[in-house]
Amino acid sequence: MKRAIWISLLAIIGFAIILLVRMPASWLLGFLPPNIQCVDVTGTAWEGSCGSVAYNGTQLGNASWELHPAAIFRGKLAAFVDLTRGDDFVRGELEMGSGETFVAHDLQAQMPLDPPLVPELNSGFSGNVSVNLAHARIEKGVIAALEGQVQSTSLYSKRDRMTLGSYSVTFPKAAANTEPVGQVMALDGPLDFEGTLKLTRAPGWVIDGKVRTKPETPPEITKQLAYLGTPDPDGTRRLSLEGTF
Repeated sequence: MKRAIWISLLAIIGFAIILLVRMPASWLLGFLPPNIQCVDVTGTAWEGSCGSVAYNGTQLGNASWELHPAAIFRGKLAAFVDLTRGDDFVRGELEMGSGETFVAHDLQAQMPLDPPLVPELNSGFSGNVSVNLAHARIEKGVIAALEGQVQSTSLYSKRDRMTLGSYSVTFPKAAANTEPVGQVMALDGPLDFEGTLKLTRAPGWVIDGKVRTKPETPPEITKQLAYLGTPDPDGTRRLSLEGTF
């Protein structure tokens, strides 16, 4: 009798393991937020792909993933995710835990500053952004930690019909529970700028640094900078801006 019970238990466990290993990727669709759509699903829940992913109706491209089972025993969902659309991509190790906490490791991305994806850009900016982050952490919608580099290139103001140039922000590894502060540097464009970018818990941002005109700086920009006061002997002016997301 006991032997029969053990055989039954082993059969049930074996069936459960097979079911989990072969669980269709489509079973995961119910866990996606309502503003994310995934169609043409293939593979399994552990290793699968979506032929088309959309966010708020905007097509993002093709996605593939590989879940890390060990993370489940730590109460987390972790996977390597690769999202591509032509030459644009987002890929890295993503982890989701309790308390609306999202963590990324070795996150790389290259994409346009697309207003449907970034609503704050509806004021009329365009350009491209590339990301190379060793670590990123978001807690309840607030960027709590960043380590790595973000570059924005070919920035353009559609409203002012003005080229703004390219900039690099480097976030060093920081102590826990501190607001991320990155070093900002102008790579090209109409102005020289060096300073810092702080990401606050508002959530928001604060830019502080020194700006200087160039011989090729358009007159309209030079006129706007005059409101910052008289420049220092080296030609720089203090610039401080802040806002919220």
